[in-house]
Amino acid sequence: MALDLFSIYNNTPIYLQNVFCSIYGAKLFKERYSGKWKEYYNFLCRTQYLNPEEILNNQTIALKNILKHSINFVPYYKKNIDLKPNEIDSIKDIEFISELPIIEKKSIRESYKDFLSQKFNRSSLIRIGTSGTTGTPLTIYIAPDARKLNYAFFARSKKWAGIEGFERSITLAGRPIVPSSQNTPPFWRKNILFKNLLFSSYHISENNLKYYVSQIRKYKPVFIDSYPSSIYRIADYIIKNNIENIKLKAVITSAETLLEHQRDIIEKAFQCKVFDQYGSAEQVVFACQCSKGSYHINPEYGYLEVVDKNNCKVKNGEIGEFVCTGFTNFAMPFIRYKIGDKGIITNESCSCGNNFPIIKQIVGRNDDILITPDRKYIGRLDPIFKGVDSSIKETQIIQERLDYIVIKLVKTSNYKDKHGQFIINELQKRMGYNINFSIQYVNSIPLTKSGKFRAVICKID
Repeated sequence: MALDLFSIYNNTPIYLQNVFCSIYGAKLFKERYSGKWKEYYNFLCRTQYLNPEEILNNQTIALKNILKHSINFVPYYKKNIDLKPNEIDSIKDIEFISELPIIEKKSIRESYKDFLSQKFNRSSLIRIGTSGTTGTPLTIYIAPDARKLNYAFFARSKKWAGIEGFERSITLAGRPIVPSSQNTPPFWRKNILFKNLLFSSYHISENNLKYYVSQIRKYKPVFIDSYPSSIYRIADYIIKNNIENIKLKAVITSAETLLEHQRDIIEKAFQCKVFDQYGSAEQVVFACQCSKGSYHINPEYGYLEVVDKNNCKVKNGEIGEFVCTGFTNFAMPFIRYKIGDKGIITNESCSCGNNFPIIKQIVGRNDDILITPDRKYIGRLDPIFKGVDSSIKETQIIQERLDYIVIKLVKTSNYKDKHGQFIINELQKRMGYNINFSIQYVNSIPLTKSGKFRAVICKID
């Protein structure tokens, strides 16, 4: 919403805000689910059963298509990829991709117009942006059909979670759908078309959690789609207050790193599995969990490589940086884009029967990991809080320098100094003993502008 429309929305009665949310929902429905969406969805329901050889063959064809388009119509690739059409036609397999140059966020940020395809009129494109947690956000343009294809992938991932169609749901995300000045319920608005309640992530607090839980019980959603940190706080309240009889088909999480202790509490509170997703606003990679818990890379969406600090491919099962090539958005294609995440890909098979590649571990974004003085990466820090979670409401770890880390803590009444020392001891076990730690006690830890909670912030370049 433009600023003036947002101001009007904030100053209208709640019943009109529900109307506005439903109207906006109708606009989103048209963007996401009209036109070719059904065709795309049916296609994805078929391709999920391909064998590994067919998958790689299709990815090679997709690479050829995006390369031809980019070299012909995208200024950046015209200048930086020296390939002729017949050379593209002769590509035998997807491994050819390693011969192409890698692009960084900086290149896109400084000259994003060079990545726009001249085949599209910019006025026909959908403008979105990244959340910008690692710095200045990127401006991304998506073709309308690519938007529909993106939501066909989301629909397939929901099907893996046992959700089909538009079943009754609750969403917790980053849209400011409740005025920040509002301090009494309802902290949600209705999207009638989607049978969806939009919960505000910004109003979740110790005093307000009871209202969120009460509304969940009243609304009886089939599933909840949420940032991990938002639904975790609600789930934790449910467990600590022994609230029963809340059972969903699934909880779907995305946009943040889902920690294992968060998954455990969410699954216990809602008596269902959590199906986590990994993707990006740049539309270059999408992975989602199957019924067995594996993070399957969706190969029709793009191609994911893992490289070392010299941009060479790592061995299977080794950690490295993710380099992504998107196959879906021809309006602003990104080929071998270093997205800023680290992880591990494995060739292991999954008992679910799907042959899609598997991300064995997502360590997190560059700013979601800590770096030791000898430049080792330390991620997945949630185990250090086991045993002290009842004494701490929220924690944020900020690495200011290689040898200095700040730990922000929101205490509960159970907190004792030994709990803070326990966290420091656990960090020292992982990072070494030549690092200085400082504990800062705060009343709350603010969310980002997009409503996300950042548990770890690394300021090391």
